[in-house]
Amino acid sequence: MAQSAISQHVAALAGIPSQPTAKTVPGALKPGYRLVPARIGRSTDEGIIVHLPCPTWCVVDHVAEKSVFLEDVNHEGERRAMSFTPSSGPRVPVEVYLSQWPGSHEPQTQLAVDLDYEVETYDRTAALALADQMAAFAEDVRRLAETLPDDSRVRGEAV
Repeated sequence: MAQSAISQHVAALAGIPSQPTAKTVPGALKPGYRLVPARIGRSTDEGIIVHLPCPTWCVVDHVAEKSVFLEDVNHEGERRAMSFTPSSGPRVPVEVYLSQWPGSHEPQTQLAVDLDYEVETYDRTAALALADQMAAFAEDVRRLAETLPDDSRVRGEAV
C-alpha cells in the first residue's frame, strides 16, 4: 500500500513541467557578471536604488557615483597609470583601463586610453596593435637610454 501511495505522488509530479535553468531564463546573469546596486536620479534628489548586471572587473561604486538615467551607468576597470614629467610645465598623465557603456550604441567592453584627459577607446584588435606599438617604442627608448653615459660619471662621482 505504501508503494501505491508513493507511486501516485510520483505520477502527479511527472505532469509538472521542469523549471528552466539559469541558462534558459531570460535576463539571467552572464558568466563574468554580478548583480550590484546602483543609484539613479537627478542631482537634486536622493535617487532610487536599482540592481543591474556589472562585470566582475568593474571597480566603480555605482551607488556612490549616481547616474541620472540607467543608460548613463558605465563600468570601468582598475586603472593603470604612468606620467611623463617634462622639465617644465605640468605632468602628462597616461591611464589605461577597461570601459563599458551598456546603454550606448557600442556596448561591448573596450580598452580606454586616457592621455592628458583625452580618452580614446579601442576594441581587442586595435588594443593589441597599440600594445605592440608601445612595446616596440619602449624597446627604442631602452636602446637609446643604454647609449647615454653612466650617471655617476656625468656628476663627477668616482666609479
